[in-house]
Formats: sequence, C-alpha cells, structure tokens
Amino acid sequence: MAASQVVKSQGLFHGLPTYPQNESFSNLTAVVTGANGISGYHMVRVLAAAPERWSKIYCLSRRTPPSNFFDDLGEGAKRVEHISVDLLGEQSSIANRLKVIQKVDYVFFFAYMQPQQEGQVLGMWSDADELARINATLIQNFIGALRLSSLQPKRFLLQTGAKHYGFHIGPATSPSFESDPRISLESNFYYPQEDALFDYCQNTGVGWNVVRPSYIIGAVRDSALNHMVGLAIYGAVQAHLHRPLAFPGDYTAWDREYCQSTALLNAYFEEWAALTDRAANEAFNIQDGLPFTWGRFWAYLASWYGTGWKAPEEDKSKYRVNVSRHVQTPRGYGPLGATCSTFSLQEWSGQSEVQAAWAELAQKHELVLDPFTDKNRAQIFSMTDSAVIGGWPLSLSMRKARKLGFLGSVDSYESSFNAIRDLARLKVVPPPVMVKFTEDA
Repeated sequence: MAASQVVKSQGLFHGLPTYPQNESFSNLTAVVTGANGISGYHMVRVLAAAPERWSKIYCLSRRTPPSNFFDDLGEGAKRVEHISVDLLGEQSSIANRLKVIQKVDYVFFFAYMQPQQEGQVLGMWSDADELARINATLIQNFIGALRLSSLQPKRFLLQTGAKHYGFHIGPATSPSFESDPRISLESNFYYPQEDALFDYCQNTGVGWNVVRPSYIIGAVRDSALNHMVGLAIYGAVQAHLHRPLAFPGDYTAWDREYCQSTALLNAYFEEWAALTDRAANEAFNIQDGLPFTWGRFWAYLASWYGTGWKAPEEDKSKYRVNVSRHVQTPRGYGPLGATCSTFSLQEWSGQSEVQAAWAELAQKHELVLDPFTDKNRAQIFSMTDSAVIGGWPLSLSMRKARKLGFLGSVDSYESSFNAIRDLARLKVVPPPVMVKFTEDA
C-alpha cells in the first residue's frame, strides 16, 4: 500500500512536517541548552511557535539572553523561561539551577564552547584536544545534573556537525552517510559527546538522536561563530570602499558543490526527529536540500551590497597552497587536501583601511559588534575562511531522513539573504541595499 503524508510550506521553507492533534503531541515540555546561540535560539523559535504541542520551554545558557531574545517569539514568549547556568560548573550546582523544572519530555542539546584556536585557514579547530575536553565536559555535566535532579526525558537530542566526518581535516567520503566510521586522525569533540549520550541512554532507557548539520545560516546577536557575519562584513566594507568582491579561493572552491544548513530548517527537522518514533536512537545529517556553490553566492552577495565582484584569479602562480595537516585523508585514501588562496578574509580584516571603513559604517548604522577585537577577529574571519576557501566538496546525504519521511528544504541563497537582513536588524552588520531577495543576481 502506498504511504502518504501531509506537508506544509512556512515562508521560504517547504515540505515541512505536520503532526497529529492528540495527547501524544500536546502539553510537552522541552529543555534547550545553549539557547543564546544560533542553533539553540532557532530551536526555541520553532518550539515557541507551536503552542498546540509545546506548553513549556526552558532555555539554558551561561549568559542572560540579549534584550531582543523574546522579540521574535510573539505569544510563544509566555511559555519560555530562561535559566542561567554554567555547564562547566559543578554538577550539584547545575542540578540546583534545574530545580524549577517540574518535568522534561525532550532535551535539545546545543551547548558549545570555542577555545582560542590558531585562527589560520583550516586552523579554526586546530586545538582538537582542548575542543574535545571542554565540550565533552559540557554534556557530561549536564547529564550528571539531570540524574541528580531526577529529571528523565523521553528523548535527548544532541546536535553535532559535519566535522564528524573529518571535512575540517581533509577530503572525506562524499556524500557522507550517517553510518560512515569515525575518523581516528585526531581528537574529535563530537565523539566523546556521543559516547556520553549513548552511555546515559543505555543506562536509563532514554531515547536519543544525533543531528549533523553543515555550516549554519542564521542570525543571533552573539554571532562570532557565524560565517554569514564575515561575509556580510566583507560585502559591506568593500562596497563602502567602492571595491568589488574578490574571491579568496581558486576555481575549485568557486565551483565545488557545497551544502549549507539553515538554522530554522535544522530546528524544524530536530523537532520532527525527536517526535518521530521511527527516528528514535538514530543519527541524521541535515542540510538545506538544494545545490549551492560559492560561485553563485558571490554574485548575490555583491548585488545585496551594491558592488561588483571578481571571479577567482586564473594565474595559478598567484596562489599559495596549504596542505591538510595529516599524512592521511579522513577517507583513508587519495591525495591530501590542498586549499589554494590569493588572500584570506582574516588577512583582509587586518587592513587599516578596512577597519577605518568599518568604524564609519558602525557609527552610521549604530552597530553593536566590534569584529576587530583579537578574539572576534580570529573567530569571525577564520570561520568564514574555513567555509569559503577549500579544495574538496562538503556533501551530507539526506537519504536517511528522506526515507523516514522528512521532506523539508530551503533555498540557501534566500535564507542567506534573510540571515544578513536579520543580522542588520540586530545591529550586527550593515544593512544590504536590497530590501527583498530576488532570484536574479
């Protein structure tokens, strides 16, 4: 018998799931960790927009939410409660902060901490051991606090990412399937996080999900780890200086098919995964579902800020080459990964005229972000470089989610424009000169 399902469109998102109206899908309580971040905040938005399902949403973060946090939640804000908690603290202290929670049906875990890295191309995650130590501690402490609090969810969802497959190290098997083996070339903080989750669920009977997005498109006030911020800064400053947008990489980076993961689509998917019985105890990739290249994006970015653009340099002698840092590729065979660039956005951000232009733009638009502090500059522009400059594809297969019935998709170019527009509304970046996305660029 042929199976059928009802899906819906919501703005620029299409093929989204619908849910039965019964007791199993009503009066649910969620805990969202890392709620101030790009993923946690959009998770809260999705849950808050569904009062027929979610009666209470507890948001956990170390810092108090920014003043705009509740603005886009509408009536849903009444069902959202923030709890300030440091997941690097003692488990007993965390448990004490969780006392206000009467029950939890679902946990969505997005807490993440980025220690200072080298900040070079492909150096964003260079201190692998420290990344593993600090981020494993976050989830271990939270799980310990749940146990001390006698709070037991039905399902615990952990978001990790494409680094699970080693794309940040070198060429990985592409497209990547969720069943692909772990990479043993260096520490990977996703693995001890998964192990902590698996151990907890095995001992308690709690169901689990792991979700692995690519680079995430979205807008929040705390945006240092957001490649769209670096791209918007580049576009706005170059336009202010009456310069075209040069592309830092070569034609390989320009033409390679890449996948993006829009934060709001990720959240729609993660709600679906948590609420779908057949998806229990499974890992999933999530990406926007439509082809994307930086070559196509570059013309869009230039048009959004009202300037021109330049294709990659054709003279190969003008490129410097960085070879991936291991003697073996993540997939275990083939040549090492090489990235070719004529400049990096982190280097560009160090130019005095660039910083002077930003100061003028910041004053004109009353911007709250200073991207040129040592910490912000390293994080913002090395994150953007890692996304844009690359010599191998990043492809996450969606076949597993599609077979189980998740059909959601979004145009990454349109969601990028919306993210930049929203970042401007938050006073993070200058506004684009275009007020509406068009398919022409």
